[in-house]
Amino acid sequence: MKYLDRIEHFAASQPNAPAVRSSMGGHMTYGELWAASEAIACLLARDGSSSPVVVYGHKDPLMVASFIACMKAGRPYVPVDRYSVPQARVASIIGQLKTPTVLAVDHFSPKEADGARIINRLELDVAQTMGGQSDRDSWIAGDDLCYILFTSGSTGAPKGVEITASCFDNFTAWARGLGGEYREGRVYLDQAPFSFDLSVFELACALSSGGSLFSLEHETQQSLRATFEALRASGVNVWVSTPSFADLCLASEDFDDQVMLALETFLFCGETLSVRTAQRLMQRFPACSVVNTYGPTESTVAVTQVVVTPQMVASGSPLPVGAPRPGTRLRIVDPRGRELGAMQPGEVVIEGDTVARGYHGRPDLTQRAFGAAMMDGRAVRTYRTGDEGYLDQDGMLHYRGRLDLQVKLNGFRIELGEIEQHLRRLSQVTSAAVVPVMHGDKVAHLVAHLVVEGELGVSEFRAGLAMKEALKETLPHYMVPKKIMFHSSLPMTGNGKVDRRALAASSR
Repeated sequence: MKYLDRIEHFAASQPNAPAVRSSMGGHMTYGELWAASEAIACLLARDGSSSPVVVYGHKDPLMVASFIACMKAGRPYVPVDRYSVPQARVASIIGQLKTPTVLAVDHFSPKEADGARIINRLELDVAQTMGGQSDRDSWIAGDDLCYILFTSGSTGAPKGVEITASCFDNFTAWARGLGGEYREGRVYLDQAPFSFDLSVFELACALSSGGSLFSLEHETQQSLRATFEALRASGVNVWVSTPSFADLCLASEDFDDQVMLALETFLFCGETLSVRTAQRLMQRFPACSVVNTYGPTESTVAVTQVVVTPQMVASGSPLPVGAPRPGTRLRIVDPRGRELGAMQPGEVVIEGDTVARGYHGRPDLTQRAFGAAMMDGRAVRTYRTGDEGYLDQDGMLHYRGRLDLQVKLNGFRIELGEIEQHLRRLSQVTSAAVVPVMHGDKVAHLVAHLVVEGELGVSEFRAGLAMKEALKETLPHYMVPKKIMFHSSLPMTGNGKVDRRALAASSR
């Protein structure tokens, strides 16, 4: 795997250079990162298993070493962030994996790991003390699985996207040059949880270019003051986040180029970048470039990019998400799969060398969304995104939103159907529909509309609070609706389906 080869090169040429730093004081050099990953790879190899490895924790540098160790041991890693993934969801993920191993970088509850082997922090520390050297023949390559990232699923259970070593390598070779000429040694902001595919951007780019990650830990992000203090000391050159996190920072007048003197590039992915956000960033960081990208988890993070220009912002029109990377072809199709011409909106289909293998253990879902095509004389995978968009005359993609019930809130991809499934499991609930409330071109929050059996026994306000608390036991915080409304029946359309437009209008 080229990614491992590049990290090995930097571990040998600059062993004392920082590889990972965190806002709470965590630190690991390239030499330490390589040694730790070698030792953990040896520990994993002793299992004699090729099953996936759940890496559980937060922004500890040892998590990064564990990801690399899994690549060396020939086993796909499954990143699980302890703050953003509740225990019931962890159990659901583990339940979908065949006899997985759990690397518990942070404390992990055994009751959520039915059938899994748990390697705790003490064992990881002992392994590092003992050291070791991995078997290079075991390193992943080509179509071997690199990682499985679980995203929201419409059936009520998360679904695992399988990304191969070649997908990861192909993405990395392109992504590390975004925003300008490729340069070694840059510092990348690491803000998103490792269980969110946006974090792959900085993991791939920083470590394959001799640079470093600066991780903003959960505790730091609880206040803007602490966040700005950490950013001021970070030396970050490349900002990687969703637009929503930038908006959060822009809410303070203190957020400008004096906070981040070394910053060169804003790199956005995960949700729509508004004209207003880009404009404010250009005003406060006049020397920085703003790069907009697009891509679902199923195509390895991102497949398009565009440097936002003052002319784009001045036009007031929604920003394009960019031109496809080398190795990617975009097609816009109608509901029958027929290709549409320039400026005609339809479903975005991604074809190329970063499209995932499919969904873990779900051949039915894989067959429905993935396919194959010929591109430049070779076979590549294809993915029907469910996104609506169009290609302009210059081949630039313009994103128009979701065609189904999938939305993005603060960069997190959410299947509204999954929330509805969990709501219907609550006592008394007979019908449920969840709709997004929009603020401009972005999802501001979610509202759940319910029909219940019998009397609530308490006020609707208190009943709603209790239901939200119950949802927090099984869903991440970002999937819990902000508001719950009760109805005697849900409005229906003429063809007998829930009238979601009517519900959305009543949610404002």
